[in-house]
Amino acid sequence: MTAVFKVGAWGDDASRSNRGVQAEIETHAYESYQGVLDYFWVGDNLGDGSFIQFGYSLEPGVYCLKGALIAGKFSCVGSSELITDSDARWQWQYWPNRLGPDFYYEIGPAGSAGQNGTWHVYTIDPSVSGSWRFAIDGQVVANTSFSVDYSIDPVFVVAEKNSASNATLELGPVEFRHVAYLNAGEWRRVNSLVTISTCRTNAYCVENPYGVKVVEANTLLAGSLVPRSRDGVILWTSDYVTLNVSVHPNVRFLVTSVLGTNSFYESVQVNLPKDMFAYVSLSATTTSTPGGLGFIGANDQFQGWTDGIQSRNSTVRVLMDSSRSIRARWTTDTSVPTLLTTALLIVGGFLFLLTRKHRSRSKLKTM
Repeated sequence: MTAVFKVGAWGDDASRSNRGVQAEIETHAYESYQGVLDYFWVGDNLGDGSFIQFGYSLEPGVYCLKGALIAGKFSCVGSSELITDSDARWQWQYWPNRLGPDFYYEIGPAGSAGQNGTWHVYTIDPSVSGSWRFAIDGQVVANTSFSVDYSIDPVFVVAEKNSASNATLELGPVEFRHVAYLNAGEWRRVNSLVTISTCRTNAYCVENPYGVKVVEANTLLAGSLVPRSRDGVILWTSDYVTLNVSVHPNVRFLVTSVLGTNSFYESVQVNLPKDMFAYVSLSATTTSTPGGLGFIGANDQFQGWTDGIQSRNSTVRVLMDSSRSIRARWTTDTSVPTLLTTALLIVGGFLFLLTRKHRSRSKLKTM
């Protein structure tokens, strides 16, 4: 039975739909053990259901340096070598179905991740032929035939231990910095980072023993000797921006973000991490009109969001790439039948009470 522990960080929501990812990773070469894979990488979940990753690994043993496991059958298309216990080598992996067991991989030559303590830029980006390629410090080290597709999730960086024993073994720790993504032909660094702390379910996965923390702006440390982390928590942001929401005095609405969910009425200003999503959701799309019209039965109907966003959905998603304002637009239903019926009922009830009171007084006078 194998335990797979992962700690690291997601980039911000603005990095979704990228066409390439990048991060600087510090090489930490240390003694590891046969049957254990320590892997430090940057990766992406893609829109076609695949997954791609690139970084360096410590994986002692005799391995084929390039191969694939497809439909339960392993094939080697490269040479095999003995990898020693502290030999840090670059490695890429590509999974055609990120939820399936099939994958392709390639491991670099001895010492290809550089000397201990050195920093290197790991890049996954498109080649001129439209397939994925892998580069270290700007030098292409491997090309593939896998077609490029936009990402479906943010860029993410991970320190991973894959072990058939337990998770008390050392994992790094390793630093990652300058997490970035390719958008419209331009490399952009993320403005926020959110924790990853997961473990594939099995006997060893009671809890993830490793952690991740921020060292400085867009720089984090992940692995052993770091306090354990809770998945999905904001680690760092370059800035907080303001979301102004204006709704209806009678309607409750929710604002949900990586910071949690909070309930409000009428209007609010919320500070949120830059480049993250905020979800605003109305609790109702029909409510009583304020004032006298509401007293006689008039209702306000939600028509849509305006100002910073255009949508007729009661729940909207806002990318907080800057401070934004959104407003819910309402119209009042003043249809004559509705108001007239309500008014007549009110007047009729009032007259009935007056008549009943008058009769009671008359009866007392005749006694």
